[in-house]
Amino acid sequence: MITRITFVIFCLVCSLSVCAQPKVTVKELLQQEQSQEQPQQDTVAKAQDLAARTPVPRSQELDDAMPMDEFNRATPRSSMQAYLNAARKEDYELASQYLDFRNLNQNVLAIGKPQLAEIFYLVLDRTLWIELETLSAHPKGKKEDFLPSYRDFVGEIKTSQGPVQILMQRVPAEQSDSYIWKISNATVAHIPLLKEEYGYSEIGVWLYKNLPHTAFLGVKLWQWVYYSMNFLLFLLIALVITQLLRWLVIKANPQTGDEAKGLITGPLCLLLAVIMARNFASEENSTLATKAVFEGATLLILACTWFFVRVIDVARYRYGLRLQQRGNEQAIYLLRPLGNVLKITLVILALFMWLDNLGFSVTTLVAGLGIGGIAIALAAQKSVENIIGAITLYTSAPVKVGQLCRFGDDVGTVEEIGLRATRIRTLNRSVIHVPNARFVDMELENISERERIAYRPEFVLDAQSNSEQIETFKSQFLEILSEQEDVSAAPCRVRFVGFEPRGLKIEVLAYIETTDFNTYVARCDELNLAALSLLQQLGMKLAPPEHI
Repeated sequence: MITRITFVIFCLVCSLSVCAQPKVTVKELLQQEQSQEQPQQDTVAKAQDLAARTPVPRSQELDDAMPMDEFNRATPRSSMQAYLNAARKEDYELASQYLDFRNLNQNVLAIGKPQLAEIFYLVLDRTLWIELETLSAHPKGKKEDFLPSYRDFVGEIKTSQGPVQILMQRVPAEQSDSYIWKISNATVAHIPLLKEEYGYSEIGVWLYKNLPHTAFLGVKLWQWVYYSMNFLLFLLIALVITQLLRWLVIKANPQTGDEAKGLITGPLCLLLAVIMARNFASEENSTLATKAVFEGATLLILACTWFFVRVIDVARYRYGLRLQQRGNEQAIYLLRPLGNVLKITLVILALFMWLDNLGFSVTTLVAGLGIGGIAIALAAQKSVENIIGAITLYTSAPVKVGQLCRFGDDVGTVEEIGLRATRIRTLNRSVIHVPNARFVDMELENISERERIAYRPEFVLDAQSNSEQIETFKSQFLEILSEQEDVSAAPCRVRFVGFEPRGLKIEVLAYIETTDFNTYVARCDELNLAALSLLQQLGMKLAPPEHI
């Protein structure tokens, strides 16, 4: 009941969850941090090398020469990377050197050049992930991009008044006759509009101004604090909902176990909080980095994995109780290893999903695991056969733990059916471990499942015995058997079955109504003594052994 309820709730909540791949992945954030650590001179050197290796006509060599610029604004790529590096270090005075402020409205310039550089960076941080590799590393920019030769396209930001193009522009250098690249004044003119569209909320602005700007994975400290507070709020709401659900479940079924209660108040609570945070959290202060981290599904995958692991535990517990009620207690021993296998498989799948969502390609890893898996499968072939044998023994149950059985030429009591071998204690009190793959293929005789035990002695009488003595022995011993309360009335017979070289053979067939071997041996002892006493009364002798 509880498992069905939680599963239905999980499906309903998951239908609200948006699991789209983020525009930026954690892998790209890590690569960005690594590229930021590289000296800017390396970028310029690479650009110069690229320009040097690009064949151009002799007449264009002078125009295509790499200009010398202390701010590394020789190409669109180097200029944009230098701007981003300066902005990340919060050196907005330096960052303003990469913006073109020519021919701008005085209302725009009144904001302040460093402030415009800062606002522009914050807008880019929220809206546009710049792939530096796509920008030109040539002093003249891209040749065929359907733009004027002095402009290069970087990206586009959507606003309520239409899209705003982010452009790089080739402008005259301030202190030389060469040309350098800056962020176009056509783009700078739209910074006030972009601020109005993509500025932080009042809470975000306060946190931004009052908390340190240290960052991890591109997410600043104030953003970690902001989203952590949001998640704690949703966690509190989920706790209230799950406590109410727990109360309803207990009221509907007072016999609900602790495992099911823990499933509701633990994994389901966390999963509900994560899904609500992903779907209903405000995006006023989100950036591409926060979306990459928080929409990278790390917490969602963790919550889902925990939820399904606990579902496996609850299902195993409830199915175990059902097996106990049916009297199939032996199969319970198999539930634990099977549950562990399912949980390990679930964790591995969750790990692959997590790595893929972070932007790492798992194809190579899966291929490597496939090759390794083949080698492991070949090496563990016998182990797999034994595990399948254990499953067969538990499901078909030809013998159970604690039962006496005959297997091959041996007889013993089954003490344990493991994943690899079955442990049997023989009548000599020694222990035999038989591999499950071989044990399941043996001809097994389950002695413990006898509802009664046969009493089948054979008497070989001396050849001097006459027919009258034999008939008297038959009738009187049959009467003795019929007088026993624990001897079955049918079949119960004493028969003179034929002649042997050493005497006359009489067979007895009766069943003692017991499954306890000690009780059976005691009753056989009494009946054998009664038969011997009857033979002595009738003056009959047993034939001597065939070999003396």
